[in-house]
Amino acid sequence: MNHMPLVFYIFLVFTVLWFAFMTYLSHQDGEHTRRTSRELAEKLSFLEVDVGLLNSKLRKAAHVVVFAVFTILLGVTLRLGGYSHWGVIGVVLWRYIDEATKPLIQGRHFSWGDVGLNLIGVVIGGMALALTSWVL
Repeated sequence: MNHMPLVFYIFLVFTVLWFAFMTYLSHQDGEHTRRTSRELAEKLSFLEVDVGLLNSKLRKAAHVVVFAVFTILLGVTLRLGGYSHWGVIGVVLWRYIDEATKPLIQGRHFSWGDVGLNLIGVVIGGMALALTSWVL
């Protein structure tokens, strides 16, 4: 019987939790998501940056960060499980599906710009995986 190392299961749990977290954030109604990001921008007001501008930058950065982290977690989980890390290609499809479901949510809309930001996150995560595979 093949036993996966404990670290595989730890990464699997983190990957599933991150996917659930990012999907939850992505599928909140428009009012809730705007209020949440605005509150975060206000808490960072000590940076002495216009809160509206900071809010806009945070919302864009969130797309990149959540998809980069998800791509890395999934890639590491697949590697640890003995699977091809090429499975992360599925994240490229998910980044579109995630955005395509937005019109089904009150106060949300589809945005090609957000699809592009999601893709940037996937590429950054993929590059991090590629660098670690060369190093390790």
